[in-house]
Formats: sequence, C-alpha cells, structure tokens
Amino acid sequence: MEKRERTVISGEIKAILKNVSRTLYLSVNILPEPVRTSMGMGYLLCRVMDTVADSPSIKAAEKLELLTLMRGLHKPANAAEAEKKAAALAEGAQTPGEKELLLKLGKILALYARVQEHDKKLFSELLDAVASGMEMDLRSFPGGEPAALKTPQDLERYCALIGGAPGIFWARLYREAIKRSTRVTHSFPSERDAEMIGSALQMTNILKDMAADLRIGRCYLPQSDLDNSNLKPRDLLQPQNMPRLWEISARWIAWAVDRLDQSEAFLTAIPKTELALRAAVIWPVYWAMDTLEQVAHSNLLDPEDRPRIGRGRVYTTIAATPPLLLSNTAFARGYRFRRETLIVSINRGRF
Repeated sequence: MEKRERTVISGEIKAILKNVSRTLYLSVNILPEPVRTSMGMGYLLCRVMDTVADSPSIKAAEKLELLTLMRGLHKPANAAEAEKKAAALAEGAQTPGEKELLLKLGKILALYARVQEHDKKLFSELLDAVASGMEMDLRSFPGGEPAALKTPQDLERYCALIGGAPGIFWARLYREAIKRSTRVTHSFPSERDAEMIGSALQMTNILKDMAADLRIGRCYLPQSDLDNSNLKPRDLLQPQNMPRLWEISARWIAWAVDRLDQSEAFLTAIPKTELALRAAVIWPVYWAMDTLEQVAHSNLLDPEDRPRIGRGRVYTTIAATPPLLLSNTAFARGYRFRRETLIVSINRGRF
C-alpha cells in the first residue's frame, strides 16, 4: 500500500476510533504507520462484533450470523453482507457512538479491502479468536437471570480469546515495525508475553464492568468460585453481598497483576529508538494498574460505584512518559510502585 493511501486510511480510522474508545485512541494515535492503521482497524472490527454481541435488543441468531460473516471478511460477499447486517442492527446499539460504528462498518470494510493479502492473515486470526470468545458469551449467558461461567479454566480461556489474541496481533505488528526500522536486533517482543498482557487487560475490563454485566445476565466469575462462598450469580445483583465476594475478586485482581508483570520484559524487547511503540505499551499497562487499584476500593456489585480512572490521571500519565521511553528501569520503578500499592490494597481488604 502506498504511503498516501495509508495516510488516508489512518485518517478515516482515527475519526471513527476517537468516538468509541478514548484511551485506545490515544495509544493508537501515536503509533507509526502502518502499525497505526492496522491496530486501529483491528480494534474497530472487533468492536463491531462486541457491540452486536453486547446489545440485549439483538437476537442471538442475528448475533451469531454477524460473527460468522466477520470471520470471513476476506471474501467480498461476506464483507458486503456484514455491512448490510450491521446497518440493519444499528438501531439496537446501546450508545450513539456504537450506532455510528455499525453504520460506518461499510467505510471500515472499504479500507480493509485495500490491505495487502499477506497482512489479512493477521486480521483473520484475530477475528476468528475474538469471535470464538463472543460465541462463548452467547452459549454461556442465555439472558434473563445471571448465569456464570463454570470453571476458572473457562474464564482464563475467555480472556485468552478476547484479550490474549489481540495481544498476539499487537506483538506481530510490533515485530514487523521493528524489522523495518532496526537492522540489528537480538530479540522481538514475545507473543506469549503479549498474550498474557492482553488477557490481563481483559480481566481488568471484566472486574470494572461487573455490575453492568450482571444486569444483562453475565457473571464471568466462575460458578466453582462462587460455590466456595455459597453464592449464586443472582446474589451478585445485591451490592450488600460485596463482602462475600471480596476474596474471589481479590484473587482475580492478583491473577491480572501476575500477567501484567510480563510488561517489563515486553517493553525491554522494544528498542529504545522506537519511542512511539514503547509509549503505546507503557500507557495501557499503567492505566490498567491504576484501574485495578480503583477496583480494589470499589463495590463491584454497585452500578453507581463503577471503577474508573479520571481524565486527569490519563493525561498525567502521558505527561510523565518522556523519562520512561529511554529507561527500562524508570518504567519498572513506576510499575512496581503501582504493583506494591495494589498488593497492599488487596491484602488490607476494603470489605
């Protein structure tokens, strides 16, 4: 793809991305081309599937149909049908930004059609894994009263599909970017590390969105964990039951932290000349740790107490980035401070 074409694609992707994810937009926007376009497009294609899968007003059969079409976007007929299907389902979207995303799928797919064939394999693997995770949602959560995933292994697999696969996609794009700009390198960011970081980011989302998910019938915490505390998924609709859930949620916070620990090795493998690539690792990792700290101090069962970091914290992290770009030690110091603070919060326990 010519540089001029990449610039056009990047501009189109950025305009759509900015309306659906503030923090991801900030991370993607600083990346060099062609990583910026590929990351943005990959996210938006996955977000289309997520928007449909999460809309309670859309029937399960229609959700499955769109997921199947998105898996086969390399076929022009599937892409055309996916565009029509998304437009027809747009009224069922829950927010104006998500509605706009579904209506603009045709524009995204027109840009996707211009991606070189050998690059589309990366997208196909990404979309296949994420669609599989969303099919787990549809099988596990029929709607109505909350239902839970059965085992910890089910939750870990779900995180690997929804978060880990995008992590692998991320690592592969980084590897190609580093090859293009660095003649000599001894290592590349590990796909396994990226998968673990991506899984941890997904777990962070699950924990902070727990109250909202429960109200659409989804309990991602395993039933086997709930059984140990004599809890049913419907019990989690009552915010006063948070003390009984604390030990379980603390254990999954620790699970996420164990995987975010791989970020030190992942960042170290990125040459210090690749400032934008490094910043786009530092920000989501720090923001995830800050969010988990909020999770540790929130009633996860109360829709009015949803954990989130404020806009000021986001921009403070960005402003503090320059010293971290050239020093792995400085990044590790900031990460470990957050880690120690979070572990203290977990051990102290709020409830």
